[in-house]
Amino acid sequence: MSSAQGGEGARPLPCGPADEPTYRAPAVSRRVRGLVLAVWALLAAHLTATFLWAAPGYVTGLPDDDAPPGRGPATAAHRALETYMTPVFAQNWSIFAPSPLHVEYTLLVRGVYPGGPDGGLVPGPWIDTTAVEVRALTGHLLPAATERPSRRLASDTRNAYLALSEEARAVVLASPTSLRSREAGTAADANPWPGLRTALLDAGATPDAVDQYLGEDRALAAYATQVLRADGPAAAGHDPVYVQASIVRRAVAPYGAGERPEPTELVLGARPPVVVAGQDDAAFRATWDALRTETAPGGDVQ
Repeated sequence: MSSAQGGEGARPLPCGPADEPTYRAPAVSRRVRGLVLAVWALLAAHLTATFLWAAPGYVTGLPDDDAPPGRGPATAAHRALETYMTPVFAQNWSIFAPSPLHVEYTLLVRGVYPGGPDGGLVPGPWIDTTAVEVRALTGHLLPAATERPSRRLASDTRNAYLALSEEARAVVLASPTSLRSREAGTAADANPWPGLRTALLDAGATPDAVDQYLGEDRALAAYATQVLRADGPAAAGHDPVYVQASIVRRAVAPYGAGERPEPTELVLGARPPVVVAGQDDAAFRATWDALRTETAPGGDVQ
């Protein structure tokens, strides 16, 4: 007599009910797989770009000693990535240093208006644009880098200024002579940047450093113009003849120190107003009015 569990004709017992369904993972379409691969590729490309942007100079082919003060080394990789990385994704290698840099920048702007003694020009009050910026960032869980234009302009302009030669720095600190006379400004005063470029090159600055600085200088004049159109005499219809910027840099007190170091101030020469095509003065003024702060006291034109 044969057993049901032995012998050659025995069958394996089922592990579960005969009608139990078999589960299979749902099929993933090619479109979804392609989308996932594309996201991973973009993430890998972004991380690679961030690493190359923030890496020390020896990684990208330029010694750190050759880098402009306060900026990453000006290699071909950095120039190619600049459009993508700034202003939203910009990083700085110093955040990984044993003693990271802790610096606060403040950007002050003012206009220079007619109506001074003997028909000359007179400077208006300084306006603290960074104070308005801080108001805009207060209460935001994830503030965007694009909401910090004044600090970025101040930092970038100062770094570009330090990359110039000593003689060239004196050139950019000078204001047009028409500020101190009754004579009308010349054509060079209305568009000083070509003449500034020539003067900076003659003063020994390199072409790359000159072009970098002039780009920051013009952007600073454009931002100052827009601020003055929203605040001060310009908002009341009295357009400035010139605009001027002051960059204040102050280091945070080192750990354990009782007092913060004294700030340093860089007052640049006056420039003509610059209006960028397409800028929305009405929208800027509405935001500015909502976040307006007290202005700083005025001073003499440098």
